[in-house]
Amino acid sequence: MRCTLYILVYLALFWPKHSHAQPLTFVAEDLPPYHYIDKNGNAAGALVDITKAILHEAQLSGQFEIMPMARAYHELKNNPLALMMSLLQTPERQPQFTWLGQLYFADAYLVGLKNLPHQVVSLTDAKGLKVSTIRGYSSAHYLQKEGFQEDKNLVLASHYKQLWDLLFKQRVDLVMTNTMTLKKELKNSGYSVNQVSKMLHIDRFPSALQLVANKHIPRNICQQLAKALQKIKQTGMYEKILTRWQLAIPRQHIASPTDNIPHPRQPAQL
Repeated sequence: MRCTLYILVYLALFWPKHSHAQPLTFVAEDLPPYHYIDKNGNAAGALVDITKAILHEAQLSGQFEIMPMARAYHELKNNPLALMMSLLQTPERQPQFTWLGQLYFADAYLVGLKNLPHQVVSLTDAKGLKVSTIRGYSSAHYLQKEGFQEDKNLVLASHYKQLWDLLFKQRVDLVMTNTMTLKKELKNSGYSVNQVSKMLHIDRFPSALQLVANKHIPRNICQQLAKALQKIKQTGMYEKILTRWQLAIPRQHIASPTDNIPHPRQPAQL
């Protein structure tokens, strides 16, 4: 009897797959076709499907919320059950979260109108022009770290449509963005990709988009998710999902080893 009671107590404390447990919350910005709100008001997209496959493999439950990037990042930092589906890993962010593995990639460029009269071969050249990116993005922090200033040569937008409006209305000279959604963003904003050019590749900017968790999510849950990500890559499910969405397969898509997942500062049961 005592042994049975001990087992029941152990399962209640450490079994992560409770049907009544509060679900994990996966957040992301509105960035089709990776993660966005569909016509029925539901979260959809390639990385949403990949995350659902991870949850299925790990036998965990989760809910999805699409919101502006700044709010999503705030949610990730402050909600102890939050994860973000695609975040660039930077030295500043590294100790703040638990990194579970790469979901996709994004190369960064300075993009300008084809008739831009200035030659841009370095960030130093760009400092003499007005550059825009989206507030809250790692690109904004990167530019500020490189010496760009809001009251001088940096304009921060709240949404990609505003970003491209600034460029096409010639209120800024360049836009720093990843080009994985360039064509779709321009089309949705009423412009054509044929009107712009990639002026400068930012090769020192990180490109791996990671699945990342709030530090307070228990280590065993993080391990389950990281192992599930590795598994769907090994079985080919990861590539099948990207192919279904007509997206390029990353050259390297190895999930972060679960041994590198640190213990949370304040463990909590889900």
